[in-house]
Amino acid sequence: MRPFENIRVVDFTQVIAGPYATYQLAALGADVIKIEQRGAGDQGRKMLAPTAESLQAGMSALFTAVNCGKRSLTLDLKHPDALAIVAGLVRNADVVVENFKAGTLERLGLDPDVLMGFNPKLVLCRISGFGQTGPRSSSGAYDPVIQAISGMMSVTGTEQTGPTKTGFWVADMATGMNAAFAISAALYRRSQTDQGEVIDVSMLDTAVSLMSPLAGLFVNYGVEPPFTGNGVPGTGGSSSVYPTKTGFLTIAAATDAQFKKLMVTIGRAELADEPRFATRLERHENSAEYRDIVVAGLSSDTAENWEKRLVAAGVPAGENQRVSQLPDDEQLKHRQVFQALPSPPIGLPGPFSAVAVGFKLQHDGPWVDLPPPSIGQHTDEVLGELGHDSAAIAALRDNRVV
Repeated sequence: MRPFENIRVVDFTQVIAGPYATYQLAALGADVIKIEQRGAGDQGRKMLAPTAESLQAGMSALFTAVNCGKRSLTLDLKHPDALAIVAGLVRNADVVVENFKAGTLERLGLDPDVLMGFNPKLVLCRISGFGQTGPRSSSGAYDPVIQAISGMMSVTGTEQTGPTKTGFWVADMATGMNAAFAISAALYRRSQTDQGEVIDVSMLDTAVSLMSPLAGLFVNYGVEPPFTGNGVPGTGGSSSVYPTKTGFLTIAAATDAQFKKLMVTIGRAELADEPRFATRLERHENSAEYRDIVVAGLSSDTAENWEKRLVAAGVPAGENQRVSQLPDDEQLKHRQVFQALPSPPIGLPGPFSAVAVGFKLQHDGPWVDLPPPSIGQHTDEVLGELGHDSAAIAALRDNRVV
């Protein structure tokens, strides 16, 4: 039995951060009912759609990645008859998750007091760019904006490139993980106190918390973190990305001992005790020369072979893999990171795989049972569970409520 198999989640989220939070809960067994805008559905259905078929079906790579294991119900939240459906859903739920812009829930007449009135034991998780309070709270936000404001981009680029964002939605995904953790904590607290909870999750707060060592570097020591480029903060120049005979290799020789092993492995044992590179400070001050030595040493072999040799010597290193190489990675296959599922009903005619969440339990999970749903695929099913018969469901459709 997965940990959340008796938990029902009403999911008013879209795009990435919120859906990734509820995907985590679905992987732990929760029954997640995804509420989508009537007609259009989740905004994310049209984002990162690689084919015309997937775009037409609303089955983009972004949507399918974070919505497996859920059921979809369409609903026009602005329709006056929607409130009764929401009330029925919330009364039978343990968790409600929303990631509207701050203030939207209130304008819909579904503020926390109303929702908690339907169900005092409810765990309500509110996800937004900047939190529910504060001078920026009413502003919309997407991942790149949060990366910029949080300072994340100020340490990611180089002096030549200027600020650079990550190549994926790191703030969104981390916020989803953060929200899932907060929901789990609130459910545990409820099991002890019988009280509901309102959770306020901010993308900006999450991004800054991810950067806590660098934020602390300035807050507590008055030091502004510089651009890091491909280096690792605090390693003194020993960690970076290097070209090899074929491909690139990332080496993270962070300690003095690892530096010595690196020099021996690349055939420069005479430099293992060289005063110019003896400590992190010296390696940082002589980083250009240091890099030239490593690049020359690695030029004789491939990234794959150097990874094997360096790891065997006790030096953390890894070939820079392309995304297309991940399904064939032996470690990822061993960890069953790609989980085969039935293909979604439309948009993806071939085999489909979900990307697993980043942990394993000794007992029962995590895994998902369902492929990502089509828009409104489970509307009749969920309304039937709320007590609506076929005539009532037909009337809701005729009145454009669902």
